[in-house]
This record gives sequence, C-alpha cells and structure tokens, in this order.
Amino acid sequence: MNQILWNKIETFEFDQPPSEYGFTTRLACENYWTNEFTAQAILEYRKFMYLAATSDFMVSPSEIVDVVWHQHLIFTQSYQSFCSILQKQVQHIPSTHNREDFDKFRLAKERTSFLYEKEFGAQPKNIWGFKDIFESLNLQKARFKIRTFIIFGIIGWMLLSIPAYFVLRPLYVQIDNPYFITCFIPLAAIIILSLDYFNKRQLCKIVAGFDPTCFIYSLQPYELVYLKTQKLFHVINGTVNELIELELVRINADYSLSLQRNYATTDTFHWQVSTTLSDMGSTHYPQLIQKLEAKPIFWIIPNTLDAFRKYFNKSKKFGMLFYINFSALMILLLLSFTRVVTGTLREKPVLQIFLLTIMLGLITVQFLMRLTRQVSTIIIPNIYKEDILSKHQVENIWAWEYFLMGSEVLSPYFVPLVNYVTKNNSSGGDGSSCGSSCGSSCGSSCSSCGGCGGG
Repeated sequence: MNQILWNKIETFEFDQPPSEYGFTTRLACENYWTNEFTAQAILEYRKFMYLAATSDFMVSPSEIVDVVWHQHLIFTQSYQSFCSILQKQVQHIPSTHNREDFDKFRLAKERTSFLYEKEFGAQPKNIWGFKDIFESLNLQKARFKIRTFIIFGIIGWMLLSIPAYFVLRPLYVQIDNPYFITCFIPLAAIIILSLDYFNKRQLCKIVAGFDPTCFIYSLQPYELVYLKTQKLFHVINGTVNELIELELVRINADYSLSLQRNYATTDTFHWQVSTTLSDMGSTHYPQLIQKLEAKPIFWIIPNTLDAFRKYFNKSKKFGMLFYINFSALMILLLLSFTRVVTGTLREKPVLQIFLLTIMLGLITVQFLMRLTRQVSTIIIPNIYKEDILSKHQVENIWAWEYFLMGSEVLSPYFVPLVNYVTKNNSSGGDGSSCGSSCGSSCGSSCSSCGGCGGG
C-alpha cells in the first residue's frame, strides 16, 4: 500500500468549511442514511478512490459507493481538491447497458474485489453487497398496501354483517345482555392480549431476519431515543443537556440559554447547537427548540428512521401480521355489532353493548396504529437493552444513559425548561410563547412565567 497517499485520502475533509447542509448531511438526508452508515459509505468511497488512483485498470464502485461519488462530483471544488491529492483525475464513466459495457463492468467489478481484498481485506457487505441501505433488511415488498387492505376489509366487514346477523341471531335471542357482556368482555381481553403477545414474538422474528451487517444493529443512542419516543424534541433535549454538563452552554438567571464558550468539536449535533446559539445570542429554550427542529443535521434522524418504519410496514411479513390482527379484531367487532342490531330489532335495551362496541372500535384503531409503530418504539429499543448493549459499552457515556433512563439523567437545572416546553406543547401551544413571556417576566418574577423556572 502507498501509505503516504492513503493517509492523505483518509484525512481529507469533505465538510470544510462546516455548514448546515454540507456534503455529509446532504448525503445522509437525500438517501435516508443514518449517520453511522453515511460515515461507513464515505470511508468505502475513500478506499475505492485509492484503488482508482493506484490502479492502471478500470475499477468499479458498489451502488452505495457510487451514490457517494455522484454526490462528491456535485461539490466540484472539493472533488478537484480530492483529485489533486490522488494525483489523478478520476473520471466517472456511466454504463450504457449494452453487451460490451456489461462485460467491461463485470471484469472491473471482479478486479475491484481482488484489489480491495489485497489492500484492505474483506469488503463490508452492508456497503458492497446491497443496492441501498434498506436491502439489508431482507424484506420483500407486500403486494397490497395496508391502506388498500383496510379499505377492502371494511367493505368486506359491512357485507359480512348481513349473513352474520342471520347466523348469530338464533344464538343471541337465547342470551340475555348481562350474560353476553359478562362473557364478551373477557373474550375480547383474551384476544387482544394474545394478539399483543403474538405480535411481539413475530416482530422479533422479523427483525432477527435482518442481515447481521444491517444498519439497524449499529444505531447511535440518539437514534434509539427517537425510535423509542418518536419525537425529535427528546433528541434535542439530550444534545443541549450534554453541552450544559460540559459547561459550554449556560442557563442564565432569567432562564435563557447562552453560549458560554466556543470549542472545536467533531460532533455535528454539538456544532449545530453551538452555532445556532452563537447566531441567536441569549435566548429562551422554546425559541431554540423551534430553530433546531428545522436544521437538516437534526432531521437526519427522523428522516431515516421514519423511512425505515414505512419500508418495514410495506413489507410482506409485516403485512401478513397486520392482516391477522385486523381480521381478528374485526371479527370481534362483528360479534358485538351483530348483538346491537339483534337487540335493536327486537326492541331490547342495547345501550351498554352499543357503548361497548364503540369502545372496542376505538381500541381496535389504537391497537392497529400501535402495531405499525411497535417495531420502532418497543422491539428494536428492547433488543438493544437486552442483547446488543453491554455494560462496558454504555459505562460513562451519557448519551447511552439517556437512551436507557430517559429524562431522569437530565441536569436538574435543565429539567424545568424541558418541562415547560413539554407542558406548552401538550396544551396545544407551539412552544414559542415562552420566548416572549419568559423574556418579559422571568427576569422580574419567575412565577409569572407559568413554569419556565419551576415547572
């Protein structure tokens, strides 16, 4: 290996000068990549370009490495600087998909694998073995969307309600309401609890089928915080708290935040908070939250993980699980609804069973909505807690403690600010009122801020 050349390639900065939507951030956002996966893809791009610079023959990138290459070509000044280091103008040659090109690129791919293994060892499967980040999930796409199934399922349920009435009526006329309700409620509870247990087992099996190199098994703590809570707000809380603990951000007497001192950091979240605070000056937390939630650096997390959840929910395996749950709950609803119709036509009191049917319908909607989020909010976080994370990995790393323990590990000085924003958002506010109310009243009387200091 040409160690001098590789050292130059390895230390080349793609994000100089730092910016809100620089090379790495844009690469992650536009391709739904996690930060860790983006870093791996860029490293493999470095290795590929080393091979391109040192080989006299054509080499071929993987599809993921090619995405990085395309992105770098857009940043023309950076690409020219990179080629200067390589001492070679590496040309991107697209395939025309004819027979000649097919053979040429096949040989180039074989040559690349040989050269790569000679210089760097085995090619990482997650970058060189799959077409995109989600292919490693090993999930086949379902034939029908869940939305389509629900529409046809409801139509089918309505059509079935007519024959169900005639089939169940002879039985229902022999059972009085108190006995029906006494039997139906335990039956519904058993079915719902059984489905919940079944769902957890099946979702764990589906996740176990992901490729071992899949990005899901190398998530960072703040990505897991978002998965568990489904709110970017909690990620920002953790980032700001870290800066407070490091004494880089100060909570002032009027409960505003200000940057205490600048420092060099490779953490993009820390950089973004510091830069935003530097631009805004002393500001209250709801105003800071509002600014940070719009920053691309923070949006990488929900951008990728929401895309993962949608991809997962469109899979054939999850589709089958959803169909089973939907069918079981709709049959339960059909039993209850038919009882209401039977009682109404016989001029019997049906208020209790009618209310029970409405409640069951609401539970069904909530249960199915929860199912579509369960792999993110419960299954994957639990896999990390129980199987992936060891005590050594999380020891003395605050972000991991925050994922495991939540708001309990936040600084006591910061908690009131977080509580205020949480309370403000839950009451339907947009989180911006504290900026004005705190600015005018916290300085003179914290109690008039409505909780910014002591909420």
